[in-house]
Amino acid sequence: KIPNALWANLIQERLSNVDCIKQGWILEGFPENQEQAWMLQSSGIIPRHVGKQPVKSSSQLLTSVCLLEVYHTTFDWPSDLLVQQRLVEPEDLSEQEISKRLLEYHRNFPGVFQIYQKVLKSINADQPSVDV
Repeated sequence: KIPNALWANLIQERLSNVDCIKQGWILEGFPENQEQAWMLQSSGIIPRHVGKQPVKSSSQLLTSVCLLEVYHTTFDWPSDLLVQQRLVEPEDLSEQEISKRLLEYHRNFPGVFQIYQKVLKSINADQPSVDV
């Protein structure tokens, strides 16, 4: 695990680059808890929007070993038969791991919500990616 202060410093350093300043930025999976959110705030990193998208199930996610892409069995199925044949379930996304992450998310979300309640957007991730 990387200490929260180091995460905040790394993120602050990266977001100070010209491309982030000009084009904007998205943080995925961070902050995970209230302490991390406070670290970002104290570093001057204040998002205009925060999305809430909990992990639900790994049973519909597959990855392509060669292409390093992620596909959803319902919403984002590849049309290429060769790509379909190479798809495998990610090893680090077992149902047990997803359950553990989801439990942690539900434990930590109230603290993050408290900090970002004015800019929080709820996102339904159980739909096609173009709709998300």
